[in-house]
Amino acid sequence: MAREEGTPAERRPGASKPPLPEIFPDLSPDLLPEVDLPGPAENELSSLDEGFLSSLIESMDYRRGSRRAPMSSGTDFTLSPPEDVRDTFKSIWERLAAELELDIPPEDALASLADLVVYDIPDGTRTTLTVPPMMDVDLDAGMFCLALVHTLRSLGARKAVVMTHTAYNRARGPQDTERFLKVIAKAVEPVAQYAKRHRVKLRLVGQAPGYELEEVISRAIPDLEGETFEVDFLVDYAEELFLTPEGREALARLPDIDVCVRHTKLQISGGWIPTKMLRSSYMYSQNGTLFSNWGPDEYVALVAIALLSKKLMSGEALGKTYLDVDDVKRRYQLRELNLFQKTVRLRGDPKKLFVLGSPIGLYHIYY
Repeated sequence: MAREEGTPAERRPGASKPPLPEIFPDLSPDLLPEVDLPGPAENELSSLDEGFLSSLIESMDYRRGSRRAPMSSGTDFTLSPPEDVRDTFKSIWERLAAELELDIPPEDALASLADLVVYDIPDGTRTTLTVPPMMDVDLDAGMFCLALVHTLRSLGARKAVVMTHTAYNRARGPQDTERFLKVIAKAVEPVAQYAKRHRVKLRLVGQAPGYELEEVISRAIPDLEGETFEVDFLVDYAEELFLTPEGREALARLPDIDVCVRHTKLQISGGWIPTKMLRSSYMYSQNGTLFSNWGPDEYVALVAIALLSKKLMSGEALGKTYLDVDDVKRRYQLRELNLFQKTVRLRGDPKKLFVLGSPIGLYHIYY
């Protein structure tokens, strides 16, 4: 059986790339490469992109006192004002608390978000979702990350970690590498402008010397210090990074992760962060990570359920505690004998599914 040689670092710019797998046109016509191959990754915005960027950035000026009716995802390219985000969180948490009999008022849950650190691993530059015709597909994946950052910041979180892409992605070949680099490049300017306007500290972790987007990123990312919200973006990430002295320095700067959110895949291989995830819980989000696929309230639901995951697993990972003997017996009965799992529907006709664990079994939460 053939196997891939070398580490991800050795497979970065300049290294040989494995051939693409053979595709049979009659069986998989949708998987054939496009005739017009994407050019080098760049950050030049088309007229449509400029309109998107303008509306996105202007929406951050938050018109006080104006509450716009929510529009369906994919038809409105602005982000919700922070006060709307917080009101939505309280409403969703109230429903969660009622369904799960949680003795945590919405105000207390909102206050506890200041100590929540979410590590989000998107499912990449997804092409299996339908993108609305007015949406620039190259911006769509990057805008999901920015909207999530905006939601966390609006809710009072102070730190977050977001995966952009891994070095392992390069194994898919040069054509796909150029494609995802182009997508990443398109997102640089909107993220940088948001950070400048709203004083968000951005840090990049993982990129190797000679990374193709190094100049684009260094030119755009603002150098801010002492801000109340910090985001670490894992760029061209490989787990082996932290085996080097430079990698260990970068690792020391990362926050401890409370909840790892992975979209569409029930595993985190390739994205594990050593020592920073010792006590983290895991949350599975079934839906693909395109901006056009998520509404403002759905981002809030993701954060609310991530907070629930942290609270359910608090005191478990590497610190398990039992209240008393009755607690031990209760857990045993639910987890081993009755095979506990609970399904919660937070609204009619749900579009999102989240799966998370607890000391007594699984929760399936639809929103």
